[in-house]
Amino acid sequence: MRPKVPPQAKKIAAKKTSKKVLVGDAIPPVLERERTVPLPETKTFIKGYPQKLFLFKMRASPYWYMRTYAGGQIIRKSTQTENLQDAMRRCKEFYEETLLRERNLLPLVANQSFERCAKELISEQIKLIESGQRSDKLNLNDEQKLNKEILPFFKNVNVKDITFKKLAAFADTLHEQNLKEPTIKNYLNVIHKILLLAQRENLIQQIPQFPKIKRVDNPRGWFTTEQYSKLKEVTADLIDKKTIVRGYQVTDEMRFLITFMVNTFLRPNDIKLLRHRNIQVVKDGSYTFLSIHTEKSKTVNTPVVSMEYGVGIYKDLLEFHETNGNPFTANDYLFFPKLKNRDYAMQTMRRQFDCILDEAGLKISAGGERRTLYSLRHTAIMFRLTKGDDIDLLTLARNCRTSVSMLERFYAKPLMPQMNIKKIQSMRNA
Repeated sequence: MRPKVPPQAKKIAAKKTSKKVLVGDAIPPVLERERTVPLPETKTFIKGYPQKLFLFKMRASPYWYMRTYAGGQIIRKSTQTENLQDAMRRCKEFYEETLLRERNLLPLVANQSFERCAKELISEQIKLIESGQRSDKLNLNDEQKLNKEILPFFKNVNVKDITFKKLAAFADTLHEQNLKEPTIKNYLNVIHKILLLAQRENLIQQIPQFPKIKRVDNPRGWFTTEQYSKLKEVTADLIDKKTIVRGYQVTDEMRFLITFMVNTFLRPNDIKLLRHRNIQVVKDGSYTFLSIHTEKSKTVNTPVVSMEYGVGIYKDLLEFHETNGNPFTANDYLFFPKLKNRDYAMQTMRRQFDCILDEAGLKISAGGERRTLYSLRHTAIMFRLTKGDDIDLLTLARNCRTSVSMLERFYAKPLMPQMNIKKIQSMRNA
C-alpha cells in the first residue's frame, strides 16, 4: 500500500509548485518583444526627407536601424554602424534604393524580380523598333500579354524562383480561361524571351524546362469555285440594294477588294496599308502582272506577283475612284482611302465582308471552319493548287511570302487527291 501523505505536507508542496521560477537568465516573452521596439529617445529624422523615413536604435542591437514605408509595408534594415553620421548617409542611400525598387528602375543586378526583367525586355524592344529592326505591332502584342495575364500571375516573384512547376501552373490558368493552344504558346514565348534576357544578364544559370503545349492547327475556311461565284453575286446584289453596314454603304470598292485579294495572294493587313506607290504594272513578254512591294510584311518583305486578272481589277479600281470624284496620288491607299485611321478602315472592310458572308450563307464551311477576310488568301492559294498547271510548292510559297511547311499545314490542308485527279492519273509518253 502507498503511504498516506499528511495534509500539511500537501499544502507545502502546492506552494512550492505554484511559485514562478526563472531558469537561468531567460527573459519573459513580453521583455523579448520589447528588445526590438524602437527606443523613442533615439528616433532621428533626416533633414529634407519625408517623416516616414527615420533612424532609431533598439535594445537588441548596438547599431542604428533605418525604417520607411513603401509598397504598402514597413521596411527596416540595419545600418551596420554605431556612428550616427555614417548611419544617416546609409539611410539616404537606402531610401533612394527603395524608391527605385518601388518603380522598377533598379539595375537588373540589384532588382532580380521577374517584373523588372520584363520591363527591361520591353525597353530593349522599343530601341529595336526605333532602329527599324523590329515591328511595333510585335512589341504591342508582347506588352498586352504581359499586362493582361503574365505580370499579375508572376507579381513579386524573383526570376530565380521560376520553375517548370510555376510555368505549368501559369499554363493551367490560361487553359481554365478556355484560351486556345496557339495563344497559350504565345504567352509562354513571351516568358521565354524574358528568361533569356535574365540568363544573358547572369541572373539565372539556366532556363527552366517549359511545359509542352500541343499545337492544334485551325486553318480558316476557303471558297470553292461555286462558292466564290455566289460570293460575288451576293456582293453585287448588296451593291444594287445600296446596303449600309455601320454607316458605310457597300459599293463596287468591296467587290474589287474581294477579287483583288483572290488574284494577289495578299494578307488583309497588307491590303490595309497598300498604297498606289507599292504597285507596278509589268509586261514581260506574253505575261502581264502586278508587281506588289509592300513597305511592311508579316514575314519576308519580297515582291508579290499577281495573276493577270489582277491588272484588270486594279485598273477598274482606279476608274472607280476617278468616277466617284476621289482623285488619288501615289501616296493614297488603294481601298477606303478616305479613312485615314487604317485600323478603322480594316474594321470597315471586315464588317462589310461579314455582312456579305451572312447574306450568302457562307460564314461557316461544311467542315465547321469560320470564314473571314483572310479566307480570300486561302482561296487564292487553293485555286493555284487545284487549277494551276505544274506549279511547285516552293515557287508558290515564295510568292505568298510564306514557307512550304505553312502551305502544307494550313493553306493546302483541304487539298484532296480527287481535286487533282488529272495529275494523279497523268501518264508520261513512252
